[in-house]
Amino acid sequence: MELDLASFLSIDRFVTEFKQHHKQLNLLVCNAGMAFNHYDTTYDGLESQFGTNFVGHYMLIDRLVDTMKMAGSARITIASSIAACMVRNIDYTRVTDVWRFNRLINYSTSKLALLVYSHALARKLDGSGITVNAFHPGLVITGLYRNISFLSLPGIHDLTSWMWLNQKAGSVTSVYLALSPELEGKTGGYYAREQPAAIHPDAMNVEVQDRLCKFTDILIATNTHAPNVLDSINASNSVTE
Repeated sequence: MELDLASFLSIDRFVTEFKQHHKQLNLLVCNAGMAFNHYDTTYDGLESQFGTNFVGHYMLIDRLVDTMKMAGSARITIASSIAACMVRNIDYTRVTDVWRFNRLINYSTSKLALLVYSHALARKLDGSGITVNAFHPGLVITGLYRNISFLSLPGIHDLTSWMWLNQKAGSVTSVYLALSPELEGKTGGYYAREQPAAIHPDAMNVEVQDRLCKFTDILIATNTHAPNVLDSINASNSVTE
């Protein structure tokens, strides 16, 4: 099944097809992403890093959570990053104003949003049988960093190959959260190297969590022409100011 997190239409088609073939879902690993690219937008007009890394996953989870409840016991793992700590908070104007776009800050903002959302979701799903945990995979040798020009300089590849994790090692924490019996029933955590890690203070702030979810619901509604779009827009002033 094909899935493009930069397209709401693709997400809806994927979910529809998945539900036609499966009655329940036991594990959802949210590990797709893009980083440090120049300004671009998703198919639905959202800034591409925030739209793909965060909003796409947010919509996917929302559409699949009912099938996860059918499983009785299920896990959601969400790839955040230590980059989340490179921003003080979620600056929503970075998402909506092209003139405030910064490749590094927007990437970090998307990762902070994922971290905040993982805790909001854990709170929302508490007692449902679904656990939600986030993780920092580490610096892993993948195509994620292809837009960082200095990495193509002579000798840099050999240096990163020595210092960074290969893809197998970089997946260890993700696999640990997905499958380890030690984490049965544990939710609302943030991990690195298979251990609990220090977390951005905003991630635990319920007001910040609620504001992010409200903002994201408005983004999705306004770009999918959902029936409740007018109500969402009328309530948006407190989110976007």
